[in-house]
Amino acid sequence: MTESAASGARERRLAEIVGAVARRLLADRDASRIALLDDGGPEAALAARILGAALGPGAVVRVTAEEGEVEPVLHGVRGATPAEAATELRRMRARLVPAALPANPANKTALLLGGELPPEPFFPLGDLWAGEVAALAGGWSAPDAARRAIERAGGVEKADDALRRLVDRRDPAALDGLRPAGAKALRAALARGRASRVHPRVVPKLGARTLGVDLFE
Repeated sequence: MTESAASGARERRLAEIVGAVARRLLADRDASRIALLDDGGPEAALAARILGAALGPGAVVRVTAEEGEVEPVLHGVRGATPAEAATELRRMRARLVPAALPANPANKTALLLGGELPPEPFFPLGDLWAGEVAALAGGWSAPDAARRAIERAGGVEKADDALRRLVDRRDPAALDGLRPAGAKALRAALARGRASRVHPRVVPKLGARTLGVDLFE
């Protein structure tokens, strides 16, 4: 099998899995389409392609933010960057798309190293490492802080390999083979988002059955 054929087969298999999960989520939330945050990166293109193939025409709305629309969002918000403002603008628009489920196309590496988990309820590529995305889409993306940690670890292949052993294989020594500066950067990046991964929703428990703590129908 050629590399191109193998990539195509891998993408079709992904479409089957991601599509099955998406259909279940749409049914559970009484929604009819996916509102996909689209920053123009390889993940957004790959997620749109996979979801479109699985769900059919019109099922994916690609939510963008044009450069000229970002400035009003920045006005009066001290400390925010244009990139952050653009992300929040896309996020707001995704929530406002009628009958739609917001989805964030971030890859697994970016989600682990990017600090707080995004609030969107669906990560269609959330179990694909950055290197796997690159093999399918020709590139990968991550927040600036995550990219710096990856660079210090020696590149995405080394970072992915170490993280895969740490997370998937539960190997406590997974980062020890990296240069000290790289291991330190990955540990710091992982720590920044740990609370949001362990406790994605926090509700002080006051009664017998508490939303976000107990099974709640």
